[in-house]
Amino acid sequence: MRTRLFDTSMNMMTRLLFGERYFGLKLSNKKSEEFKDIILKQLAILGIFNIGDFVPLLRPFDLQGITSQVKKLRLKIDQFFDEMIQDRLKQNGLNDSTDFLNAMLSLPKTHGFGDRLGDNTIKAILNVSYHALVMYFMISSKELND
Repeated sequence: MRTRLFDTSMNMMTRLLFGERYFGLKLSNKKSEEFKDIILKQLAILGIFNIGDFVPLLRPFDLQGITSQVKKLRLKIDQFFDEMIQDRLKQNGLNDSTDFLNAMLSLPKTHGFGDRLGDNTIKAILNVSYHALVMYFMISSKELND
């Protein structure tokens, strides 16, 4: 029962942000698996003891490879959001959902030239929303294990 409630609450948030479901028993497509994989890898990295955090002289050497793992994960997240934005732009208004991503794509650009917010701006806003989702995932999964 807890797992179903957790999946439901996560799907409510992902549908609000991205207009799609990523959690549940019947969801096993490439996109949902990739999204879950990204979240789980980020949570795993958050839990690693990093010697560079406690001995600043060792930080530049990245002895445990944590910095390189974080950089690779950042690229994955960036590519995931890029694909999401490009897919939504290809739909060109065919998707009538009122999710957060559609709202941002429909906003006019406030600085500079153009008819909408830039992809980097949208990805930055999605990134903040994504991190809130990861934190919720972390707190909820901890509660499920207690």
